[in-house]
Amino acid sequence: MDTTRIGLTPELPPILGHRGQLQEVIINLVHNATEAMGSVNDDRRVLRVSTKYNGDNVIIIAVEDSEPGIDPRKLDNIFDAFVTTKPHGMGLGLAICRMIVERHEGQLSASSIDPHGTVFRVVLPVRKQAVA
Repeated sequence: MDTTRIGLTPELPPILGHRGQLQEVIINLVHNATEAMGSVNDDRRVLRVSTKYNGDNVIIIAVEDSEPGIDPRKLDNIFDAFVTTKPHGMGLGLAICRMIVERHEGQLSASSIDPHGTVFRVVLPVRKQAVA
């Protein structure tokens, strides 16, 4: 059985950004996680999407999956153009996602989860006038 867990923090402060571009980042990360779990037994497929407000005036969006994990040798390069972990991937999705996030003055990172899985974190600054 596939499981999706959503942990959205209510009433986050607003961020300043292009709604369509940021939606595309989240959609791409969720789509990648879903594809990566294709080889995982149904009872271990878990997708978690969460948000939280960090006291450092940033919002963190995390997309976590229970896939086998990304080869540690490739983890540092997965955001480079034309680098892919998929057999038929072009290697542009994560590069574009990072570019979009960085243009919003944010950061996109990935890390492995023990014993298996990967978490992608999008860190975006809150809108300056919203911080009091």
